[in-house]
Amino acid sequence: MSERYIHSVAINLQRCRGCIHCIRHCPTEAMRVRNGKSLIIPYRCIDCGECIRVCPYHAPFGFTHTLDSIAYLENVVVIISPEFYSQFPTKYSIGDIQEAVRKATSAKEVWDTTYAIYLLESALLDYVNSSPNLPLISTYCPAIIELIQVRFPTLIPNLAPFKSPVEIMSQIIREHWQKDHPGEGLNLVYITPCPALASYLKEIKEDTVEFIIGIDNIYLKVKKELQEANLGVQKLFYPKGILTGTLGGEAQIFNEEEAISVGGIDKILRVLEDLERNKIQDVKFLELRACEEGCVGGVLNPESYYLAKKRIYSIYKALNKGKIENSDLLKDLSEMHISRIVRTSPISPRPVWKLDEDISKALKKMDEMKRILEILPGLDCGSCGSPTCASLAEDIVRGNAQIYDCIFLLKEKLWEMAKEMEELSRRSSSVILKRRSEDNEGQ
Repeated sequence: MSERYIHSVAINLQRCRGCIHCIRHCPTEAMRVRNGKSLIIPYRCIDCGECIRVCPYHAPFGFTHTLDSIAYLENVVVIISPEFYSQFPTKYSIGDIQEAVRKATSAKEVWDTTYAIYLLESALLDYVNSSPNLPLISTYCPAIIELIQVRFPTLIPNLAPFKSPVEIMSQIIREHWQKDHPGEGLNLVYITPCPALASYLKEIKEDTVEFIIGIDNIYLKVKKELQEANLGVQKLFYPKGILTGTLGGEAQIFNEEEAISVGGIDKILRVLEDLERNKIQDVKFLELRACEEGCVGGVLNPESYYLAKKRIYSIYKALNKGKIENSDLLKDLSEMHISRIVRTSPISPRPVWKLDEDISKALKKMDEMKRILEILPGLDCGSCGSPTCASLAEDIVRGNAQIYDCIFLLKEKLWEMAKEMEELSRRSSSVILKRRSEDNEGQ
């Protein structure tokens, strides 16, 4: 593979015990165990964080920036997502949490993505009514986009063509910064609940954020600032947008029978398989989130997603039931043309199945894979370090494994060798006894 991928999931090899939890739960078969340690196949990984979630030894981790990495920066502006508010008790207001983030990061300003969500709501409604490819699949979760690129490329036309809320907010913030601070530079920092968002922002070409910090890397610092009771003033905020931090929040703009909300990789795989087989009818919108209960379940969130979800709804009920303030900023947003929130680069399939650039060599390798699969037991046990027998056959063809990594074939081979050794030993003993007998007769 010649493509380069920037990922935000890494493996701490000192913690890794070589168990197979990660390879059995990875939705794209990106994990392997070789020489007693886990490794990630870059062109397959979608940074969903399932390996982080299931590893009992905490070997996989989200690789993001830290507070120390932005300590030297000037003109820092921080962007947070709605689920960030759910990590703290509801006794703290939106303004309190924003002020605590500002102090923890020494930022000039703190914004959230609810304004971008306000824009996306009307754009989604308009696009659904004109799109020939229904149901429309949300592009809110980058892990879902990559999952479709890797495993369901035929569904790419169903993906919504809009930028993520973070990209849209980055654009808005930069424009307002230039109005208020002409000629001054700006450093945008995003606090992310998951590695998928971090990887997505690193890979896109557009000018968005320069630094991405995991919520787990800033949580304790913000919590400390909150406990010191430095009350903040709430910035302009779209209350209804906070619901997108949990499952069902994005689909709320549609009628109940028009939209389906699904969270969790295992469930999403079944939904996408049904969609590919044309089993999902009369549905306009699919809100899919890689994490259970949506972004509140992000693997970089310290709090339980059950508690975080309850907090999200509690905050929303206290915020004027979804009304937005009449402000100059709202006027600017309302006049923002929809073309500015549409993706500038198309979403393309990820060629994970390409065995060779040369088509004739690739066909030979496919034939070799078939022959190897006929030899393998077909148990998909994962003991070889590959998730399935098919993936082991692929690894063998690519030169990354060997046939006797399969413990069942190895056991058979060792049994045959043991029988051969036993037969050789029996024959050797017969020859020795015969020679001794001949020697005795000669004496």
